[in-house]
Amino acid sequence: MANPALASPSVPGPGVSGIWEVALGLALVVLAILAIGWFMRRLYPGGMTGTQTLKVLAALPLGPRERLVLVDAAGSHILLGVTAQQITALHQFSEPVVLPDAGNAADFALRLREALGRGGRA
Repeated sequence: MANPALASPSVPGPGVSGIWEVALGLALVVLAILAIGWFMRRLYPGGMTGTQTLKVLAALPLGPRERLVLVDAAGSHILLGVTAQQITALHQFSEPVVLPDAGNAADFALRLREALGRGGRA
């Protein structure tokens, strides 16, 4: 005699409907991420970088990975030394540095020497 308690009940396994539920959930998550990205682009058109207060005015390469960078940070001009490992503030100017519109690297170096108070050639 067969015992009805030992007979395994009919439990549906992960079939087609389970796969569709997972796919639908995944599609909803992807759509939510895309909608949030679209909304953030609409809300912050320039991005969230804060470029209104920080501008690179000039850059002078010194080597393959080293350069001098003149930065305007909220109206204060700062000369930075930039390498692959670190960024060092070299000088903070008391007056804004006036840069020529179409100057070259030698012009920048001369104006930098003048602004630092060294005058002519070092």
